[in-house]
Amino acid sequence: MAVKSKEKKSNGAAMLKNALKTGSFDRLYLITGDESYLKEYYLTQLKQKVVDETFREFNLVELEGKSMTPEALSDAIESYPAMAERKLVVVTDFDLYKAPAAFQPVIETILTDLPEYICLVFYYDILEFKPDKRTKVHQRLEKTACIAEFSRMEERELISWLRRRFRELGKTIDDGTCSYMLFLCGNSMTNLVGEIEKAAAFATVEKITQYHIDAVCTRVLDAVVFDLTDAISAQRFDKAVALVNDLIAQKNNEITIFTTIIRHIQRLYAAKLNTEARGGESSLFELLGTHSSYYARQIVNASRKTTLPWLRNAAKICGETDTLLKSSAADRQKLLELAILGMAGGMS
Repeated sequence: MAVKSKEKKSNGAAMLKNALKTGSFDRLYLITGDESYLKEYYLTQLKQKVVDETFREFNLVELEGKSMTPEALSDAIESYPAMAERKLVVVTDFDLYKAPAAFQPVIETILTDLPEYICLVFYYDILEFKPDKRTKVHQRLEKTACIAEFSRMEERELISWLRRRFRELGKTIDDGTCSYMLFLCGNSMTNLVGEIEKAAAFATVEKITQYHIDAVCTRVLDAVVFDLTDAISAQRFDKAVALVNDLIAQKNNEITIFTTIIRHIQRLYAAKLNTEARGGESSLFELLGTHSSYYARQIVNASRKTTLPWLRNAAKICGETDTLLKSSAADRQKLLELAILGMAGGMS
């Protein structure tokens, strides 16, 4: 296989997109990242572009990493395509860095001498891709593989995508409502596809508004925790507990819920300190770990309903409760409710 420079390989996602346009494909791809929608989309595009549908049965081989044998992988690579120039082999969730010893000979072939007719894809779906830069495998992958990583899109990109998706369904939506939808439903494109379809189906008018989103879209955990802390700061213990009960009913476990509450309290504290110090938007983004202006504004607005002494006390309660949740055999839901009660009481 021809060795390609690290500079050329630096943006694997862009290289894959370009290959799909030009039809000039590499022999080895790794598709990874935390945005499942984009990973699935570009894998589907590869299948459509590389494999002739007439001979799909012969020229597309799909293997599962857990059950795959060295012989199966070797046979898939070494057997010629039928009535076509190329053959696509897709291996899902196989850790190249921790491969069993029996796979070493075929991995050596993959890294140094793949046949010209092969387009081999290692697709990371459930298994997280964790590169080990100390290994020879990684050094060779950097030279020979196109590593296409698809991460979550930034807010601006997602807004453009949301508007296109709604337009395809005969609806319009403005940027502000898009930002609200991202705040409410999260930034996973896989999840957003379903929420877009729900909102579009519910709306009887062309323009999508916050009303349509509130009516049918499912709130992500972070959005519910905003309401939860608002209820705590308003000393609405009954509402706060009701929200926790709803989250538990939706199969969120207590530790996950409380971890999200802790993270939210930390962000409120950071926003409050930034306001007190008269910090700008850039410092706020850095403290919150976000580039979303809408989300940052929501945090700042929520922090105005609190005081620094309350936030310090809430952080203390969170730390103590977190330890108990992870080390105690006590009723976790009860611990959660006691923490909420303690925080709500601290507002008086």
